[in-house]
Amino acid sequence: LVLLDIEMPEMSGLETLRRLGLRSKCKVVILSSLGGEGTAETAEALRLGAAAVLEKPSGSVSLDVKAQKGARILSTIRDVLGLPPLEQETTPIAAVAIEAVSSTDDALFRDVLLDALGSGVLVFDAATRLTTGNAAAARLLGRPTLPPGSLTLDELFDEYNEGLGADIRGALASGEKLTPFATDYALPDGRWQPIRLAAMPWVRTNGDKGLLVLLDDLSREQEIKRLLANTMSTDVATKLLDGGKLSLGGTLEQASILFSDIRGFTNLSEELGAAGIVKLLNEYFSYMEDILKSEGGVIDKYIGDAIMALFGVPAPLGNDADRAVRGGLGMLAALDVLNRDREGQGQSPIKIGIGIGTGKVVAGTIGSPSRMNYTVIGDPVNLAARIESLTKQYGAELMICEATMQALQQPVASRKLDLVRVKGQTSATMLHEVLRPASQADPAWLSTYATGFEAYTAGHWSDAIGHMHQAIGINPKDKAAKLILERCRTLQATPPSDWDGVWTHQEK
Repeated sequence: LVLLDIEMPEMSGLETLRRLGLRSKCKVVILSSLGGEGTAETAEALRLGAAAVLEKPSGSVSLDVKAQKGARILSTIRDVLGLPPLEQETTPIAAVAIEAVSSTDDALFRDVLLDALGSGVLVFDAATRLTTGNAAAARLLGRPTLPPGSLTLDELFDEYNEGLGADIRGALASGEKLTPFATDYALPDGRWQPIRLAAMPWVRTNGDKGLLVLLDDLSREQEIKRLLANTMSTDVATKLLDGGKLSLGGTLEQASILFSDIRGFTNLSEELGAAGIVKLLNEYFSYMEDILKSEGGVIDKYIGDAIMALFGVPAPLGNDADRAVRGGLGMLAALDVLNRDREGQGQSPIKIGIGIGTGKVVAGTIGSPSRMNYTVIGDPVNLAARIESLTKQYGAELMICEATMQALQQPVASRKLDLVRVKGQTSATMLHEVLRPASQADPAWLSTYATGFEAYTAGHWSDAIGHMHQAIGINPKDKAAKLILERCRTLQATPPSDWDGVWTHQEK
């Protein structure tokens, strides 16, 4: 039997399995840290002939969880090889460690067992003097060794670590367990070591009382969190690390998708040149990323000067449509700040358009075996992109679809803009323009446009033309009213036989 890790330095487990399948009939079990069962990797491995795919114990997980996963791996291997199951269940590693340090008289066995553990183990007697400390604990506490009897609890947890020492002493005094919690330990050289700490009192067979302290290294977990935070909000990253599932195989999820784009980017590129446009984009993306991440958004990708952001996946935070709309409004406010700086330097301001779609999307990691990215696909994604593109025609900064409007928990200043069928989709949607909270839009203008729009959708062209004229008179910059006005004149000249109020856009 061949046991393969799905991630290996020179060749992936899947590629190794693929090559083995051409040369050998041996049985292969794959271990994966990417989620185990139910992922795209699992499906591919089984298709290539793997006997099983298991989630391996890795990272800073508890000793008991590692023991459970290890027991499952052992059980699966025995089953694949046709061996009978073990008669007794494997004792959890934490229980073995406690039993070893509390009851065995074989010092060599005890030390070998403890030093084999990836987690740090500290054992103190009733007087809080260290009686046992394994190699992992010494490394996590920044010490070359931890000789028995040479250190006390107060010496290991002093100065900046005094609070941790107080928590541990409290567990010893109360006789209650100190449940695992994440913290930072101040190392002797001034650095900080992220750890997960737990403590539990115990009584040896001779009646002596003591305390067992377990330490796990959280460095890798924090590094992953930092990497995740580069593309998503801290809230989403934390939720994923605290047990949220990042589906690699693809799942159907409710999400809001935001697309934004810089207007007149081609002309801007010619004006600024290569170095200038790169500087502008870096500054612009920095502003926009801060806003989107503050609302729980995940930057899916940058496409030239465009941004695609996700709300609700990979981890829903609640009120995700509201977060998306607030993110869009925040982007416009941040753009004002950026433009004031640009104008102060004698540079022309930039304008953007934002479109938001909401609905069920397929979310997961998509790509080739050698390069995969988490993203979403589906009609709401296409709709959001089309809406963003249509903002140019309507002269709007931020437009959303009907599904987004219905999903909002908090009301926003808005107006119905148009009932359309975008290119590539058969169903129609109402487009809403979201107005800035501080815009103080004239109620008469909004009311006149709404009345004219109702007449337009009902096929009353003359009434619609009259009201759109009035709306333009109140707000001469209303590009949407001008668009509907011209459309009404065209429809009045050549009335359609099957008018249902929906305008089909033929362009993207």
